[in-house]
Amino acid sequence: MLNPEEVKAKIAQKDTKFATVTFIKKDGTERAVNGLFKPTSKIVGSEKGMAQGEAMKARGQIPIWCVASKSWKSFYADKVVSIV
Repeated sequence: MLNPEEVKAKIAQKDTKFATVTFIKKDGTERAVNGLFKPTSKIVGSEKGMAQGEAMKARGQIPIWCVASKSWKSFYADKVVSIV
């Protein structure tokens, strides 16, 4: 499992490129999401969306746009197995 600093570094390296993130879900199962990292402010273009993004960041969650479901997913930085 990667530590949160490694996760942030790998996300910064990906920038606007596609990434596949494998992480452990709350129920203990593993999930892989292929998508793009975007600024939190883009999740919902409103004040509510900004507040939601800040709350996610405070909890240690990282948003990713999943291309398969065309929706936002999120994961905890301390639950990441790999980012490629």
